[in-house]
This record gives sequence, structure tokens and C-alpha cells, in this order.
Amino acid sequence: MARLSGDSGDSGDSGDSGDSADSGDSGDSLRSARSTTARALISSREGVVGYWRPPTSIPANYQADPGALDRWSPAVRYRILEGELLSGIYYDAASNSVSVEYRDRSVASLSTLVHMIRPAEADFAKQLEFVNSYAALRMERSSEIAAEMHDILSFLGSVGFLNPERSRRTFELLSLVQQVTIVIEMRVKHALVCRRPVEYSPQIQPMILTPAHGSLPSGHATESFAAAFVLYALMCQAKSSGDSLDEADPTFVQLMRHAERIAINRTVAGVHFPVDSVAGMVLGRTLAEFYIARLSGKGEVRTRSFDGRGFEGDFAYDQVLAMSYKRSAGSDGTADTGGSDRIIQRASTALSIPVSPLLGHLWDAALSECRLIVT
Repeated sequence: MARLSGDSGDSGDSGDSGDSADSGDSGDSLRSARSTTARALISSREGVVGYWRPPTSIPANYQADPGALDRWSPAVRYRILEGELLSGIYYDAASNSVSVEYRDRSVASLSTLVHMIRPAEADFAKQLEFVNSYAALRMERSSEIAAEMHDILSFLGSVGFLNPERSRRTFELLSLVQQVTIVIEMRVKHALVCRRPVEYSPQIQPMILTPAHGSLPSGHATESFAAAFVLYALMCQAKSSGDSLDEADPTFVQLMRHAERIAINRTVAGVHFPVDSVAGMVLGRTLAEFYIARLSGKGEVRTRSFDGRGFEGDFAYDQVLAMSYKRSAGSDGTADTGGSDRIIQRASTALSIPVSPLLGHLWDAALSECRLIVT
């Protein structure tokens, strides 16, 4: 499953992989094999092609419709669909905040998907106690943390009996969701430029290399929750063509617990604060709603806001769902949020997000696979 999942945006380990200098079977052997095959094909054609005969019938061009995607390789399909899912996405950054926005080509105005304000330095400093306490779990969770550096879809896939050979289009869909999410989360991280825990205290000493980009929002939290919500929506539509979220559904609970554990493991490793995961889940869920609307035309997309100023406490997925986090008394931020003490808020009206026929083609293929599993 790892080969389809892609590298998580927070892994930061690409520099350690490299190609072994002692392997002996690197690029030179591959180039030699390709050259041998090419020469063999040249000589073979010369031996069998005969005299040139112009074609007697000319084939028609392919139909330019979403079904043409099936003619291309998975890598080509991915590039096409990545561009489609990212089209219309804009960013509006200020000194301490950023908005992710969307505009359909037929509409003049932008719609805000999510608005995020970073915590103050003192808020991050208070979070160090959680990071230090979680370090006690490092030995116990070391294998999970190592695996999740490069693969999070295997953990989510274990809930739904997914296999990349049996559910190729489903994994293609989830890989697309993860990789597009990485692009968006990196732009948000860049706008908020939050320091990592190790930059606040030399006693943190992470168990893995600290990624070379901003801390908030957590990429692992954003990606795992985005993929979990999309996978759950796919399963719901496969079962009953519905799109309602049932927080008591055992499948939903297990997906949320896996995504939560993946996020918390980054705090255990010493590279994230709990508040990073809260912000990541807010971003991940909002993006998932956007993806589901673009892919299937179902569900509701509502603008969310995350204001980390005055955040205190640990990360728990059910508290994010309930939007129950409140800022600490006397903290900055209440004046310019209408006096609200809520860290997370959601708009009361839904946005109008059009479905994409291209993306819908992939969704329908994944839906057909999923029906074989859940029905």
C-alpha cells in the first residue's frame, strides 16, 4: 500500500533515503538493459516490416470526454486529476493568518473554505509540556511512527479491507486526495510560518529528523483526516447512496481513531504540538468536504475558521468535531472575532461547489469497487 500512498507532507525524510552507492545495480544497469532492448527492437523491425504501405483506413480521434481517462496510464491520470482538483484554489495570506479560497470559473467572487490564525508564541510554549509528556510513548510507538513517515493509507485501509491490487481506483482516489492536500497544506504552513517544538526547547530532542517546514498545521493530521473523511463518504455512498455522517458508526469511529493516532504520533515523535493536529483536522475536514463535492456533487461544504490564539489543552478528534475548544481567559483574539471564545467555528450556510465530470469519473470507478466490498 505504501507505493500508492505517496510520502506524507510532514515526513521530511527524503534526504535520508538516497540510492546506495554500494548497490551496483543502479542507473547504469537499467540504461544498459533499455539500450539492449531498443537495439533488439530496431533489428527485429528491419527483419519483418517489409515494404511501406500507406494505411487504407484512418482511425477517428478519441472522444474528448471523462471516459478518455481510462486510456491513460495511472501516472498520467493522476497529473490530470491533480490539476483539476487544484483548479480554482486561491490563498489570501496576512501577517498571522491565511485563507484557502475557491472560485468556480463561472463565478466572479471567491468563497472562503477555511480561515486560519496561528497561535501566539506563548501558546506554543505552554504546549511543550504535552510534547515532553508524550515522549514517554516513543519506544512503544516507534514502529508506527517509522511506518507513518511514508505511508498513512495502509492504516486507514485496514478499516475497509482495502488492497491496492483489489481496489486500484479507490487507492488512486485516496492517493490523489493525499497529494493534493500536501500541496495545499504546504502553502498554509508557509503562510503561518510556525516554529517546531525543538526550536522552543533543546530538551525535546525528537526521535526522527524534524521536517524542514512549518509546524502548524500538522501535515499528517491534515492528510489522514482528509483521507478518512473521503473514504467514509465513499463507503456511505456505496452502501446506501447517502452522504450523511454518523459519528456513532463503528466504521467512522475506527477511521477517526486511526487518523487521530497518526496525528498524535507526530507529537510523540517530538516534531509537533497538539494544537498543530487540531488545526490539521480542521483543515483536513474542510478540504474533504470540498473534495467530496467536487468528486461526487454530494455533501455540504461550510466555511470553517481556526483561531489558535489562546489555545490550551491536548488534541482529541471528538473535541474538534464538537468544536468545543475555547481560548484561555485573557488571551488575545476575542476582540476581532466578535467576542467569541471559540477556537473553531463553522458557517451556518453551505457553499455552492460544482461537481467536476473528470473527478466524478474517478469517484464512480472507486464507488463501483467499494460496492463489491461493503454490499
